[in-house]
Amino acid sequence: MAAGNPLKRLFDLYTSELSFDEIERMIKKESTAVYEFYKNEIPEPKEHQNKFKRSLTFIKSLFNAFLLKLSPARRVFYLSAVLIFIVGIFGMNNAYLVFSFLILNALIAFELADKLIVKDDIVLAKKIQKRLMPEPPYNNEHFEISAFSEAAREVGGDYIDILNSKRDAKTFIIIGDISGKGIAAALYMVRVQTILQFLIENNSEPQKIMIELKKYFAKKLEREYFLTLSIASIDKKGKIKYSNAGHLPLLHYKKNENIFVEINPKGIGIGFNDKGLFEKTLAEEKVKTEQNDILCFYTDGITEAMNQFRGQFGIERLKKNN
Repeated sequence: MAAGNPLKRLFDLYTSELSFDEIERMIKKESTAVYEFYKNEIPEPKEHQNKFKRSLTFIKSLFNAFLLKLSPARRVFYLSAVLIFIVGIFGMNNAYLVFSFLILNALIAFELADKLIVKDDIVLAKKIQKRLMPEPPYNNEHFEISAFSEAAREVGGDYIDILNSKRDAKTFIIIGDISGKGIAAALYMVRVQTILQFLIENNSEPQKIMIELKKYFAKKLEREYFLTLSIASIDKKGKIKYSNAGHLPLLHYKKNENIFVEINPKGIGIGFNDKGLFEKTLAEEKVKTEQNDILCFYTDGITEAMNQFRGQFGIERLKKNN
């Protein structure tokens, strides 16, 4: 019993806080995320190859994709460890096996340290992004307003804001989506928010705000990124104006008729090489509501959310849950 205690203590140390949910998340969610990370580096299999050759090609491509993500120095040490391990196996040399084991563990330690340093920065970025989101209560004398946002990763490019203009006492509801995920999209989101807060104090119409935003925001936007955005303004009488730059349609639930109407005025996203088409096509629409109607602003983070069978949530389920 006494001899077993050290092993038990070691087992308890390394399995502390381990849960079935964590194991399930690693297998289902994290493994999928890892595959998606390397997928772009893996070539499409050739149709004429049989399943065995396809499998070998896939494993080889996945290994190469993983290897090329390492820094050149770590890549050399990793390959050295693999070769030393193979020599140790065929030569039945335990010293070689131990040496390769130590090299691999040293590489894991370096990679883990890098990850933890970046993770600390991401955790801080998540806190900052959360603080930039609007906080209740959202005061408006004509409508009850509620909002919720949660990034698919630690941080993301989805943007929601509820702003009150001091100049003309209007309430602006803004929702947008910057292509891509992660830190880059989150940084662009902060830039959009800063520009919009300035523009709303100097413009009162959603269409005009959109056009001005494009002038400021699109100048330094990288080619692979673009922004879709919806802006609705509520004036002192409760009248709504709505403009949409390539974002998903606004859902209007009409209580008296028990139907959903999709409101989608013309407009394209910000960041495309539109050659002046953005300003020419962007429209603004008046939205008339009655007692107990619902207006739902959303991003594709809702409609494209997937269950364990990779089935999307979809817009019809969104309508049923409103």
